[in-house]
Amino acid sequence: GGGPTMYRYHTPSGDKSMDGLAMALRSGLGLRDMEMVQFHPTGLLAGPDTRMTGTVLEEGLRGAGGYLLNGEKERFMGNYDENLERATRDVVSRAMYAEMREGRTTPLGGLYIQMEHLGPDIVAQKFKGMVERCADCGFDLAGGLVEVVPTAHYHMGGVVCETDTSTAIPGLYVAGEDAGGVHGANRLGGNGIANSTVFGGIAGDIMPGFIAQNPHWRQPDENVLADEIARATYPLERSTGDLHVLRDQLQDLMWDQVGILRDKTGLESALGQLDDIESALMKTGVADSNRAFNLTWHDWLNLRSLVEISRVITMAALQRENSRGAHFREDFPGEGDLENSRFTIALQQDGKVSISDEQVVFSMVKPGETILN
Repeated sequence: GGGPTMYRYHTPSGDKSMDGLAMALRSGLGLRDMEMVQFHPTGLLAGPDTRMTGTVLEEGLRGAGGYLLNGEKERFMGNYDENLERATRDVVSRAMYAEMREGRTTPLGGLYIQMEHLGPDIVAQKFKGMVERCADCGFDLAGGLVEVVPTAHYHMGGVVCETDTSTAIPGLYVAGEDAGGVHGANRLGGNGIANSTVFGGIAGDIMPGFIAQNPHWRQPDENVLADEIARATYPLERSTGDLHVLRDQLQDLMWDQVGILRDKTGLESALGQLDDIESALMKTGVADSNRAFNLTWHDWLNLRSLVEISRVITMAALQRENSRGAHFREDFPGEGDLENSRFTIALQQDGKVSISDEQVVFSMVKPGETILN
C-alpha cells in the first residue's frame, strides 16, 4: 500500500512502507504525481519514544474554532492566510512549518492547538475521542494546550492507471492510495476512503470479466522469480547492522529536505544523501537468517522500498518547478499556468529512474469554468 512513513512525523502505521509502489516501479509501470505528499496540520506531538506521535488530531478541531499557537503562545495563522486555522491543509502546514523553522516552538519542537476558549465541557462532549487520545499522552485538550506538528498523511502520487483501475500490465489492477491521478495535487479530506471504496468496487466489477476472457494461467518467468528471490534474500547473506539508525536518517532527511517546503539546493542534496543511505543499507544484513517470523528481515525490505520511493519523490519534486497543491518550492512559489498544467511520470529501466511530464487533459471542466448546481 501507500503510506508516506519515510518522514519523521507520519500518520500511517510503520508497516506501510510504499511496497506497492516499489513493486510497480520495478515492474516497469509509470508512477505519476509522486511529488504530491499531503501533510495533515495537526499530528499529535508526544515525544520521540511513543508511536502516538504523528497520529492525527482531526480536522474538526480547527473547523470548530480551535486556535493554533506558536511556542510563545501567539496565534499566528493571521500572518499567513485570511482563513486563519480554517485554511486548506497545505496552507496551514506550510505556516506551521515556517513558525517551527523560525524557532518559535514548544518544548517538544512543535506548536500548540488550543480548544479551551470554546468551553471545556463542550469540547469534551463534541470531541470525546480526541480528548481521550490526548489524555493518553498527558495532554488536556478540553482545558489546556496540546503539542502538535504537521504530519505526513497521504500520498496523492501512485501508479498510472485508467478509470477502470487497469494498468499497462494486463491483469494487474490498482485502487486506493497506490493509484495515481485520482486526487490531482491535493486531496480533499474524506476522499481517501471514497477512493478505496469506489475504485475498489470498480476493480471488483472489472476483474471477473478479464478472468473470463483469459481463463488459463500464464507460464511463470523463472528468471524473474529467481531475480526476486535473490532480491528478497539478499540481507540474509550480509553481516548485521543497525537498521534503526538508517531509518532515522531517512526520516530526518525527508522531513528536512523533501518535506513541506522545498528548494533545488535541498532536493539535490537529498538525492546524494539517499544514495549514501541506500549504499549503507546494501552493506547491512539481518542477524537471524531464519525466514520464519523474521520481523527484522521485513524491516530491511520495508526500508529498501522507502528509500527507493523517497528517491522518486525527490526527483519528481525537482522536476516540478512550480508550487501546486501539496508541492511547494520556495524557489518557484508560483503555481504556474493552469491551462498548460503538466503532471510528472517516473519510470525505471535497468535500475535507473527517469522523470518526464505529460500535459494534463481537462476533459470535463476547463480552467476558469464555473460549475453550477
